[in-house]
Amino acid sequence: MSLINLKLSNEEIINSNFLDLCCDKYTEPLIRGGQSNADLALHNLDISNYAKLRNNVYPKSKRGSSYLSAYIRHGLIDLKEVWKYVEKFKYEDKTKYRDELLWQEFSRHLYAIVGKKSQNYLNYSINSINSKNTNTEKMNCINTVKKELEETGYMVNQTRMWFASHFSIRDGGDWNNYENYMFKHLVDGSRFANRLGWHWVMGSQTGKVYGFSKFQVQKRAKKLCDECDLNFNCPINDWPESIEITKKNIDVVTDVYKNFGPQEIKTNNKNPDFVWITAESLGDDDPSMKYFSNLPVVFIFDKKLLNSLKISTKRINFLLDCLKEISLKRDLTVVIDDPLIYLKNKLFASTFAPVPKYKKITKINKPLYEFPAQRLVQPIEFYPNSFSSWKKRIKLTI
Repeated sequence: MSLINLKLSNEEIINSNFLDLCCDKYTEPLIRGGQSNADLALHNLDISNYAKLRNNVYPKSKRGSSYLSAYIRHGLIDLKEVWKYVEKFKYEDKTKYRDELLWQEFSRHLYAIVGKKSQNYLNYSINSINSKNTNTEKMNCINTVKKELEETGYMVNQTRMWFASHFSIRDGGDWNNYENYMFKHLVDGSRFANRLGWHWVMGSQTGKVYGFSKFQVQKRAKKLCDECDLNFNCPINDWPESIEITKKNIDVVTDVYKNFGPQEIKTNNKNPDFVWITAESLGDDDPSMKYFSNLPVVFIFDKKLLNSLKISTKRINFLLDCLKEISLKRDLTVVIDDPLIYLKNKLFASTFAPVPKYKKITKINKPLYEFPAQRLVQPIEFYPNSFSSWKKRIKLTI
């Protein structure tokens, strides 16, 4: 076990403890972590013309992105809070933005049910017969997207689709490798949203393939084409024709408690010694921290998991920002260890996280108190084949 001294700078902490567990050297992200930064971002949120601007890529000044995704992903901002905040904007912008919030919730529902099976194709198997594109290294659009991701830890939604489509349909390699690359660097990286995005683009979720071609780049980022050496010999000038889509059956369990955890606080006649928080819920409104406001708090960097994932130092940077701010308000201990070992025979409280690792840990080390995850939509008892069918059957928690 390694104890993290949060009084040190992020660079000192990362260089001393995380470089062997990460895929890059110390890099600061575009989006800084912490509740105060999250609150400021929400306060400054302006979705005027979002419906028209949301797909813009370059120039960056014309983007319609809200840059809230990292805060939402790590529980610093709740989806319900954002939903209510945008009520004051025009109908078309508010509706389109809320649809994106629902997509986030849909991805969480789907991942809660499917879990690690999302590494495979979902409702459809996809086979691209195209040979590997050997000109990828010369494509200005792909290179620019990769450069921005590695330098900032951020990609707008449109370029995420470009990247996923290119490396799942055209490139000919294993799409999981490229999805992992994106996951490593995205500060808002999550298996639920990121992987569902890939499935949607490939067509394995809907049966319809997203057609990335030069047309999208010219429409959303014309400068990238104008400055590309392959502008008049573009390897993505046309959409690849050879794609086989086969319907498949997915075997899943739709047990609400198993997938979504408790719907009410799971209590005990004993008192916990501390609150264990996870990267899914780092905000001041974390239910377990709010309920036990006087208890010490523990955060565990999972050494085995980090060694396996090799995420970017940008992501560690964001998490450290969040933890440092918590430490100003609470008695916080941060360690690098195996959660299964650290939590063994400990009396703790936690907030349920609908992800496989949390379920595995708490199956062995059961929390004395367990709080429901914060949700925009009530848990479901069915497997959602599509976003549209899911929307027709859900109930909002607002």
